[in-house]
Amino acid sequence: MKYIKKKLTIDKVKIEDIAKKFGTPSYCYSYFELKKNINNFKKNFKSFSPLICFAIKSNTNVNLIKEIQKFGLGADVVSMGELMMALKAGIDPKKIVSVGIRFNPNVDAKTLSQISTGKKENKFGIGEKEFLQLTKYIKKSQSLNLKCLSVHIGIQIHNVKPY
Repeated sequence: MKYIKKKLTIDKVKIEDIAKKFGTPSYCYSYFELKKNINNFKKNFKSFSPLICFAIKSNTNVNLIKEIQKFGLGADVVSMGELMMALKAGIDPKKIVSVGIRFNPNVDAKTLSQISTGKKENKFGIGEKEFLQLTKYIKKSQSLNLKCLSVHIGIQIHNVKPY
């Protein structure tokens, strides 16, 4: 969002025009920011070409998910409802993950302490020692096959360095 000629805009569309057409409150998404963020993420991880998945729990707007799938992203789902939403949006079923290990990398993303999830003292994920033990166990198992590693170091991160 930015001001153009003293008018608040999103993707060069005046917010007041959106309010007149759709009423308030309204949710607005910037397609250009979405595209920029996805391409930036892909660029920074291209050396090993991971399957990048959008966490459906973070936003279940089917139209937004449809746009995200056009960039070739998969979906991270944790419920039947999220799975159905991902399928409805056209996400390739082979790119939908729902069981994985959440690794806590002990990384300080310099975000608010109340929303930090990537440091050792945070309650999310398992540490390196437990992760290595679990992967050794899975490797020996005839029933388990590790396909997903989830890492979440926080939100409102304004620098790629922590990644």
